[in-house]
Amino acid sequence: MNEAARIDLQRVLQLTIDMLDAAAGSNWDRVGQLDAVRHRQLHKREAGPLTEDDRQIIATIVKHNQTLKAHADAARSALKQQMDRQPYNRRALQTYIRSSSTR
Repeated sequence: MNEAARIDLQRVLQLTIDMLDAAAGSNWDRVGQLDAVRHRQLHKREAGPLTEDDRQIIATIVKHNQTLKAHADAARSALKQQMDRQPYNRRALQTYIRSSSTR
């Protein structure tokens, strides 16, 4: 594998790390932007034999992807809980407003 292909993989790894940082800060717009760049990098990379270093970089990217997915799942779950509570919160607010106006 040539040096340019190795640099592409290192760039993909750095983008993945940046995505993890953005996800940890709940900056999901940034995660999406970085993912688009990463996707383009992966698609322009030429196929060819992998060195051991390449395999290690890819394994690290896969591991980071799993962590990124866990962050996304947790954020999705938290959002779902907020949305599930919304009708209750609305009813509570309406009850509060009604009770305040009768005083």
